Amino acid sequence: MIDHKSVFIDSSAWISYIVTTDINHNKATNIFFSQQLKSALFISIFIISETITKIRKTLGQKSATMLYRQFLKAERKKRLTILSIDRKIIEEAILLLQKYPTPNTFSLTDATNIILMQKYNIPVLFSFDRDFKKLKIRHLSILP
Repeated sequence: MIDHKSVFIDSSAWISYIVTTDINHNKATNIFFSQQLKSALFISIFIISETITKIRKTLGQKSATMLYRQFLKAERKKRLTILSIDRKIIEEAILLLQKYPTPNTFSLTDATNIILMQKYNIPVLFSFDRDFKKLKIRHLSILP
């Protein structure tokens, strides 16, 4: 188990957890219910956007709306922090994308994840996105 105080959760982790037919569903469920996530949890507005969009396409609008309300409820109960993204974060993310031209599937949202993690000293990323493992970013631990 990784020793950490905070975890940023990528959309791929949320989607794998929610969509029971996803190839990583069991892994995601185990991690969500493990001690590994008994710490401060973070997402961003972009993660909400990606996750809601995918859930809406896969499971329908009702499920997407319920998920959005769950995010807000978790934030109200202080179990989740939803980070905003301003122009400065986007500009830093664009610079990061320029620094890592490959893999070209590394998205703007992925880059904002890294920038936010650096800004808020979040050492662990929970993601099934393989692009993150291809990056050589110091002080970044990836679950699983």
